Amino acid sequence: MTAADAHHGSTSAMRSNPVVKDIWRTSVSNWKRFISIAIITMLGVAVLTGIYAGCRDTLLSADRFYESSHLFDIQVVSSAGLTDKDLTALSSVAGVKSLQPEISTTVTVPMHGTPHAATIRQLGGRGLNTVSVQQGTLPTHSHEIAVTQRFLIDSGLSLGNSIVASSTDAMTNQPTTTRYKIVAVVLDPMNIANPEGYSSGTFRSQDNESYDMFIPSNVTTNDVYSALSITVSGANSLDTFSDAYSSRVQQVIDRINDTVAKDREQAREQELAQELAQGLAQSGTMDSSQQSSLAQASQTTSATAKTSSTAQISTTVQWHLLTRSSLESYSNLKGDITSIESIGRAFPVLFLVVAILMSLTAMTRMVEEDRGLIGTYLGLGYGRLTIAAKYVSFALVACVLGGALGNVLGFVGIPAFLISVLEGLYTIPNTYVAFDALYGIGGFLLFALGVTGSTMIACRGEMRHMPALLMRPKSPKTGSRVLLERWSWLWKRMSFLNKVTVRNLFRFKSRLVMTVGGVAGCTALILCGFAINDTIQTLGAKQYGGVDKYDLMSIAVSDADAAGMRKQLIDDGQMVHSIQLRVEGADLLNADGQSESVRLVVVPDGQNISDMVDFRPAAQGFGRIFGFSTSPSARQRLTLGNHGLLVSQSAANALGISAGDSVSLRSDVHGQRSVHVRDVYRNLIGSDVYMSASLYESTFDMQQKDFVTNAIMATLRGNDNQQVAYAKNIGKSSQVAYASSTVSLRRGFAFDLMSAVVTLIVALAGSLALVVLFTLSSTNVSERIREMATLKVLGFTDREVHTYINKEMLLLASFGTLLGLPLGRVLGGMLTGVLTMSGMFFEVEIRWTSYLIASGITMLFAVLVLLFTNTVLNRIDPVSSLKSVE
Repeated sequence: MTAADAHHGSTSAMRSNPVVKDIWRTSVSNWKRFISIAIITMLGVAVLTGIYAGCRDTLLSADRFYESSHLFDIQVVSSAGLTDKDLTALSSVAGVKSLQPEISTTVTVPMHGTPHAATIRQLGGRGLNTVSVQQGTLPTHSHEIAVTQRFLIDSGLSLGNSIVASSTDAMTNQPTTTRYKIVAVVLDPMNIANPEGYSSGTFRSQDNESYDMFIPSNVTTNDVYSALSITVSGANSLDTFSDAYSSRVQQVIDRINDTVAKDREQAREQELAQELAQGLAQSGTMDSSQQSSLAQASQTTSATAKTSSTAQISTTVQWHLLTRSSLESYSNLKGDITSIESIGRAFPVLFLVVAILMSLTAMTRMVEEDRGLIGTYLGLGYGRLTIAAKYVSFALVACVLGGALGNVLGFVGIPAFLISVLEGLYTIPNTYVAFDALYGIGGFLLFALGVTGSTMIACRGEMRHMPALLMRPKSPKTGSRVLLERWSWLWKRMSFLNKVTVRNLFRFKSRLVMTVGGVAGCTALILCGFAINDTIQTLGAKQYGGVDKYDLMSIAVSDADAAGMRKQLIDDGQMVHSIQLRVEGADLLNADGQSESVRLVVVPDGQNISDMVDFRPAAQGFGRIFGFSTSPSARQRLTLGNHGLLVSQSAANALGISAGDSVSLRSDVHGQRSVHVRDVYRNLIGSDVYMSASLYESTFDMQQKDFVTNAIMATLRGNDNQQVAYAKNIGKSSQVAYASSTVSLRRGFAFDLMSAVVTLIVALAGSLALVVLFTLSSTNVSERIREMATLKVLGFTDREVHTYINKEMLLLASFGTLLGLPLGRVLGGMLTGVLTMSGMFFEVEIRWTSYLIASGITMLFAVLVLLFTNTVLNRIDPVSSLKSVE
């Protein structure tokens, strides 16, 4: 190295030291800007990572629970049960890792004097679908049984109590009873819904839902299994909610369908035909009609794998291959998380835009204040990159600090909050918190890039000038005529200071745009939160009284009890109008196999249900966003007809189906059939499917004489309290399984999950609004210090100076608030439009009070910031501020 190079290096080192010192001094003297940028970055990173991390942590916890429980990947059920031959055939399919036969029996158990359906399942002997013990120990003897927490809550029983299960013997057709002792409370991985939380509310139907109970695997031996559970090779290492997992499972399903399914269905039909022929030959009672149906005779079991393997005669044997998506709690959890994630994807974009605008405003003013210093540095020979590094490093350090705090809040604070709320819907034994490097680092880099990019733009605007020009003070912005002056009748009546205020608003156009835009964005975010809250709060009133016109729904315990229930209701004389129906539990499946638990309502031919339920076309497209239907026939009522189902909007939205689609309807009584969707009707709470009796009979191959109604919809006499009391009284009858008043449903509807998310959104949006207003106000004062000093020299009191500045900021905040209200309406409609949650449809609604509250919050923050700004104005020294910068 030459002496010249050494001298140049030492000179560069000497030059860099003052720059480093100046960076530190600048950070200290501009601590308000530093804190503002850090807080904006913190909020943005927290919003970007927090909602996502909370959702992913919940799914991760559920995935690990499913893994530890070895929950099935595929479950095969058949309309004629399954045998060891089926098990052997399935074990030879490539990709099948393990199999476990499932044996279950449908029974009834008494609860408060009323029989309720229950499913007793034998604990798997091959380690699949393992239940998690919450209390007690698993049953080991034939007289012991394990139950779920939901059964204990509904029955009022506890560990050590006994229950009596009643069923009908398949061979003798005689009733049998068995007494069991409750020895354990378990969590079934097939149903992780929290029975003690708000999942037991009214928006997800649990009408006639069976209780699951468990006995040891060695209690009984069956030649016919209810189902066969399968795990897929390599699937356990994949995220159960991922596309990769679904693809892996679907590959094996396709192999089963292509290789063994059809062969085993045909073989089973032949076996059943032979068994039936032998039985009839032995009894000597075969007649011609039985011979003609011999080739198609079969033994049926429930297609849901929840009923027993009791033999009944059917026409064909059909396999159904179910995945985890057929489990209601699995689908509900995935749908709920998807809805929350959709909110988490939209809000960070707005936070990023606001962060960039505020950073550009703050750093532009900071660079302008150092205009003379920048000219001095350039005159001394410092490079433009070296000078710009001072401001870039200032912004970058603020981003690093804000990003670090944002990641802590986003990966620890917000997930803990969301998980605690989700525990009200689902029971997951262990929850995990994980750091996602892509989101954690990527989110920070995204905001850092936006903030530092804004800083570079601000530096470039000043450094393009010559040093001599930079070292001279910048000429103040010139005033100009404004549009308001053209309205002479108004302009002449304005005071001098009001005229100055109007001209100042338009003299600083960049400040006008930044302030109005920033305040509008924050107001829109706050109003968006209230929009989601109002949408949820008004669902009950819209559904019960708007869509459902009836006052009472009563369902009999069994078909045999239906006549007695009807007689009691008629004898009571409380019904004004009524209609008889058939109601049963069912599952609706789309083409991808995703299922939704629905309430199937069958309307007898000739009955007019339009007086009980208001069937209107569901809003589509922009109608969903803005809360109205764009269809010309929106005001026309839909009719049932005999050519398809009327599907509720909530079920259709959850499954992604529409009018004209073909779906599978899996009845708890008659198995699974393919059916056409005629129309989707407006429905907000619950997932109901309506069909005519003629369509019901043809779909499930029934005779008209076999159709029996088991439920009544009715309008009642009396006021609301009397109707609620009457429904409670009817529900106590031993012949009534379910009786509900729409008044009590409307009063009791609550959904705390989205309300909690709304609270989080409003809190974050409010914090952002406060920081934005603080940044803008501080920038406004700093760039007009000489102007304020001049006013003080001219004799303005502190109060008059406050009014001079605050009037402008309040006007700009008002303009921003007014602009933010319609923006928030659009944003709220878009967000509620993408929410997809099982059992609910979000129809956007914003109360007028929400507009007032959102505006009030923004203006309140503006006033608080101005009170802080007033203290800064009081400290302005006219002498030092008016010193010449020459």
